[in-house]
Amino acid sequence: MTEHLTSRRKFLQTSALAASALAFRTSPLVSQSTQVDAHIEVLPAEPVGAISPEIYSHFIEQLGGVIYDGVWVGEKSKIPNQDGIRSSFIDMMRAVEAPVLRWPGGCFADSYDWRDGLGPRDKRPARAGFWNQQDSNHYGLHEFMRTCRLIGCKPYLAANVRSQPARDFYQQIEYCNTPAGDLPSNSAAPAEPNALATLRAENGDRQPFNVDLWGVGNESWGCGGNMTPEEYAAVFRRYTAWVPNYGNPLRFVAVGPNGDDVDWTTRLFKALYANPERRHLWGLSIHYYTSGSAARFADGDALQFSADEHYDLLTRGSLMEKIVTDHWSAMGNLPGQPKSPGQPQVKLVVDEWGAWYGKGTALAPEYNLSQQSTMRDALLAAITFDIFQRHADKVGVGAVAQSVNCLHSLMLAQGDKVTLTPTFHVFKMYLPHRGGQAVRAEFTAPTISNPLGNTPIQVGGASYIGALPPVKTLAGLSGSASIAAKGPGSENGKLLTLSVVNPHLTRPITTEIAVRGRSVTSASGMVLASPDVHDHNDFAHPDAVKAVAAQVDAPGGGKIRHTFPPASVTTLQITLA
Repeated sequence: MTEHLTSRRKFLQTSALAASALAFRTSPLVSQSTQVDAHIEVLPAEPVGAISPEIYSHFIEQLGGVIYDGVWVGEKSKIPNQDGIRSSFIDMMRAVEAPVLRWPGGCFADSYDWRDGLGPRDKRPARAGFWNQQDSNHYGLHEFMRTCRLIGCKPYLAANVRSQPARDFYQQIEYCNTPAGDLPSNSAAPAEPNALATLRAENGDRQPFNVDLWGVGNESWGCGGNMTPEEYAAVFRRYTAWVPNYGNPLRFVAVGPNGDDVDWTTRLFKALYANPERRHLWGLSIHYYTSGSAARFADGDALQFSADEHYDLLTRGSLMEKIVTDHWSAMGNLPGQPKSPGQPQVKLVVDEWGAWYGKGTALAPEYNLSQQSTMRDALLAAITFDIFQRHADKVGVGAVAQSVNCLHSLMLAQGDKVTLTPTFHVFKMYLPHRGGQAVRAEFTAPTISNPLGNTPIQVGGASYIGALPPVKTLAGLSGSASIAAKGPGSENGKLLTLSVVNPHLTRPITTEIAVRGRSVTSASGMVLASPDVHDHNDFAHPDAVKAVAAQVDAPGGGKIRHTFPPASVTTLQITLA
């Protein structure tokens, strides 16, 4: 890591970003000027939909240092833990009020036998996992459920449909959800305890887990079986047909596309809808990773990047909006299009998203796919959340990949060392939006030309990038708005939350903010920014990047004039008359 930081310093000496760092250091965090560069108009009378708290969900997988060391350290570890689960991980997830946690994969899910993680740990079989590493199975189903209970979140299980039959899926649901005690019998014979419920009790949990959210496979177009949409549609129907719910409605998530592969979604829904029995289809999974270089997927460096690469990454990250709207249309959710009887509107479940860079900043060689996280990643996270919120009527669940020690993490942990990433602070800053009513907001600001917009992305052997069009411009200012549904100030729609991303590396944006039909009485805010977009937190400097209070001038005439710093994420809490 020392050599890497030395090369980074040498890089910055020749980078154009050094000038932006100097300019930022000589300016106040929030400055005011007489010139207005942009306008934001919030329209409370034009609701989009309720923002599902589950769009801020999380994902962990048996991959590198995610589970072992990131989440699980064992009861006898000197590292502070609760029942073997790292205490700092629990604290971090509680701090962002994690609503849902997805496990065991990812690609690992479709090679995993859920029974391997049951019973005494010293008797569990060690297996070779998907990611070329041996899994001791010390972290299994009960440990995951305990993790969810300690965090206070709901479990989301990804089921194996590539290497296990439908019977195993049925029995996993039975093991998780069958009530304790005797079940009614359909015969004259006396009722007897369910065998799987009894086994669950013997393994430490008498009461059912009541898991309602189930992913029926993972990336079935790739590591989950290399299926065609039609082949997967038959698998989905077979695995979900007549599954008992034990009084708890089940939400089944079908495997959706790789990126913006609309052909997959179109063909999948055509095949699914050829059969009228699809009552369990609740969501469509979407995976979209933003790579670190326009030249190749999963290339580039998490720490060393140019101004051009900064804008290119964020521009391609903003493609999430096109992906959401394209697949929403492909599912048949167009205005005026008739719905099938008894079929609820299917939601989008973006259960893997984030930045994916090349090797070079991993905590250690065995921490596969771990990478550092900078202010650039915080900007990408905020842009993604704002897209989800602007489409609150479409997106039901989102899960960042992954919570700890992998890709777009909120936390890095190695032994007794821990640090939170800038992305963690974005999750905290967006808490006020949860459960609120998303409303339309119009942002008027000059766009930014993507210097690498004409560079083709060479997919090569990577299957995650999907079909991507050239992306030439990035919004100069973007964000989302919501009206609080509960809490202080929520009565009569008085509390408005506005989140704003300024992706410019050197330019503060002075903006006039107006709320149509309402007047503003007060405002406060938080801002996440740093003198250099490469700045990040590490074990030696855990607070190098963190959110601070934003100075917001008292409004005049019902409007706010606020200057958003370069490369910043800001959330404003605005009280309306």
